[in-house]
Amino acid sequence: MNAKKRYPSRLQAQFLWLLVTLFATTFVYAQNSNDSIVVDTLASGEPVYNCGKVDQKPEFPEGIKTLSLNHLHIYYKSDRYYGNDVGIYGIVQFVIDKDGNVKNPKILRSLDFSQKFNSLVVRSISIQPRWKPALLNGKAVATNYVVPIKLLPMVPKANDIASVMECLLDLCNTSSWDNVWIDIEGKKSDSHFLETIDPNSLQNFLVLKNTASVTHFTSDPKYKAVLLITLKKSK
Repeated sequence: MNAKKRYPSRLQAQFLWLLVTLFATTFVYAQNSNDSIVVDTLASGEPVYNCGKVDQKPEFPEGIKTLSLNHLHIYYKSDRYYGNDVGIYGIVQFVIDKDGNVKNPKILRSLDFSQKFNSLVVRSISIQPRWKPALLNGKAVATNYVVPIKLLPMVPKANDIASVMECLLDLCNTSSWDNVWIDIEGKKSDSHFLETIDPNSLQNFLVLKNTASVTHFTSDPKYKAVLLITLKKSK
């Protein structure tokens, strides 16, 4: 499988991702017209500070690029690749509390008008590993945070489950399904069950390959990636 033909160049993708991230940040902070340092309050009563006004911003384990490549890229099965199109973008806001836990994900701009991708987007944000919290006056504090979510086409060779599985394994960056933790609609599954699924019933996919996110699901060192799958709802 020639992945280079299916996906844009790394330089192009990184440049456009930077522009979209800048837009997303501007979009959210423009909503805080009073420019207050405290922008919200958690159910516990903990104040939520403006991320742009703390002394040290929160940090995702393994860096912001790792966050982007794992939790912020949603794939869908497509019958063709759209040339230089590097994806459709949505915007999500969430809170990182003083202990580094991610809370209150909120979709500010959906990936599509039908909102069929929203459930996986919210789950992708909710299952992030613990962050290093923001600091204000030397103390850990809760902050709001905004990220762009990218929707990308995954183009198998053919519309059969074998081709789809080959493409998914390629995204997981491993040669064996023994190294992939498969989660279908929130339930642990395996490649043998995946082989029985109608490929037309598959809706979208999330691939986690960073250590912190994989260990959120399993501590077994044989697993190198987590594959989350959602299915189309019956009409």
